Amino acid sequence: MIVLIVVAIGTGLATAIVLVPISTVAALVAAPLAASISALAAGSLLAWLGARRDRRRRALDARTEAMVSALRDVTGQAEPKSPAPKVSRRRLGT
Repeated sequence: MIVLIVVAIGTGLATAIVLVPISTVAALVAAPLAASISALAAGSLLAWLGARRDRRRRALDARTEAMVSALRDVTGQAEPKSPAPKVSRRRLGT
């Protein structure tokens, strides 16, 4: 949100500064319009970049889930060589 505000204010001021020597009325009309268009463009760019990052994250999550599933399958097929050691309650501290 801060980025959009900075872009809009910066573009509006730049447009006004450029147009004031030509026409004050044109500067007053064009500055808000340019600020709105630039904020819209910046917002669209930020949304597009965020969607792209989410697609990459979902693909990475899918690969991670596939790896975890494969590891669970392998551990499910393994046969233990010896039984798990039994721990007494005294050792656990209870």
